[in-house]
Amino acid sequence: MAMAVRATARGVRIGGALGVLAAVMVSTACSSDPDEASVAAARSSAYAALTSSSQAAAASSATRPPIPTAAQLDSQLKRALDPALPDSDRTNLIQDGAAFESAIPDMYKALHEHPNAVYGVVDPVFDNHDGTLTATLRLDKDGSGENVRTTVMHFVDVDGTWKISRTDLCGILRSADYQTAACG
Repeated sequence: MAMAVRATARGVRIGGALGVLAAVMVSTACSSDPDEASVAAARSSAYAALTSSSQAAAASSATRPPIPTAAQLDSQLKRALDPALPDSDRTNLIQDGAAFESAIPDMYKALHEHPNAVYGVVDPVFDNHDGTLTATLRLDKDGSGENVRTTVMHFVDVDGTWKISRTDLCGILRSADYQTAACG
């Protein structure tokens, strides 16, 4: 019975995946004829599953770029909408940015029509652990502070670079009453 208690305690420490293994070990240890081979096989299988899962999560997060701050994401968004930035640099900041190439002149027009607009990415920034980040975008279309909107904004890991989500950029443009073929 002492072996069963030790096995159960170990199963609890190791976590949910090994909880089943602990139950198997407890029931096997209490039977009159323990099958040590099946216990060893279950233990080995559970350890392999846990190790594989941990390695996959570590490999996945190891290939992602560091999580940026809200200020860094805000800077990236403002650069993407900066008319002084070369178009190729601007489209490199956006997921599927090439789709926006033909819309850039119209984007300049939209910015010109709303010169008092105040916008920015604000804290907190969340890592969704799926190759995306979530942050909040604050938008004051006329800069008066009276009609401030906030919306969730995503950034997508594309080849090791956090890029503005195409879907969210289209949402921002729509909220500014702007339509573009890049957004369908």
